[in-house]
Amino acid sequence: MEETMDLKKIIEEFIIKEICPKIGLDIQGIQDDEPLIDSGILDSLGILELLSYLDEELKLDISSDDLKKENFMDIKTICAWIEKQVGEVKRG
Repeated sequence: MEETMDLKKIIEEFIIKEICPKIGLDIQGIQDDEPLIDSGILDSLGILELLSYLDEELKLDISSDDLKKENFMDIKTICAWIEKQVGEVKRG
């Protein structure tokens, strides 16, 4: 459970510090279930930046099939997607 909390914090901090300033948002925190795309926090460029960061930090093997809006709806969904990816790597 601690690993999930750390992952949520990593994602939240990256979005707040790297993505939000580029789109003119000044926010202090993001709820786990806040709609990132619908609220305008993440757009297609933001998703690519986040994927690039996660790839560097977590060494994820990301395919074009993973670039689905439903994988990036909120922080909780992103964490579940990453945990699934990591689980597949460990099993593979």
